[in-house]
Amino acid sequence: MRIIAFLVIVALVFSSCKSNKSVVNKGVVKSVSANKIIKRHNATSFDAETLDAKLRVSYSDTKKGKRTRYTFTVRLRMQKDSVIWMKGTYKILSAFRIKITPTKFSYYSPIEKRYFEGDYSLLEKMLGTKVTFTQLQNLLLGQSILDLKDQKYLAEVEGRAHKLTPKKQRNLYNIFFLFNPQNFKLQKQLLEVDETKQRLRIDYDNYVSLENQLIPRKIVLNSYKGEDYTFIDISFRSLTINKEISTPYSIPEGYKSIELK
Repeated sequence: MRIIAFLVIVALVFSSCKSNKSVVNKGVVKSVSANKIIKRHNATSFDAETLDAKLRVSYSDTKKGKRTRYTFTVRLRMQKDSVIWMKGTYKILSAFRIKITPTKFSYYSPIEKRYFEGDYSLLEKMLGTKVTFTQLQNLLLGQSILDLKDQKYLAEVEGRAHKLTPKKQRNLYNIFFLFNPQNFKLQKQLLEVDETKQRLRIDYDNYVSLENQLIPRKIVLNSYKGEDYTFIDISFRSLTINKEISTPYSIPEGYKSIELK
């Protein structure tokens, strides 16, 4: 079940968009103010109404010395600010469906004939901090998981990116943001949870421009907690935006309720 929980949190990888122009980071990175970085980043927010994509998701983890690997084919549909919907296939079997709204998320597995339906308390328990629909949506679109206007930041150049560090980190976790200096979309988000010592690193690869929307071509999630390690890589095989979509979801009769841990 941990696979599904991470798929909910994780970001998307956008690749194989051969007809679209990729945005590549070149040249010397010059220092700019934190306010300018935030302003430019917020100006790149996703402004399409819908997203419809076919993905290939590679998942692996190492827990207590045991390694597990899975590869899924996933259909993802998103209605901005309303719903995130996924249908996953493992080999030739229907593996899961997920539907996330601003108030709850729901999952069921035709393989296990079990389901879960609840609010965000599970994710909050796993991460040790508050989780919202907007944060999950932003993760999928290369945007900051925090509202950058809510606090003050220190700006510096790190490698080939602009880095923002909160002047005062939050009580439960430390967070850092690195931005592409060409388009001011995210290159990396780093989250360190104090209580659990868990670290989440989300890397965003080159961005593609589709109908004037900048979308990350690749996002890789790495999660560390002690000796436990989780890696997720999601690749797009096709992608459209601003097309009418449907998000059919109905838990079949006879499925047993489960508690995700």
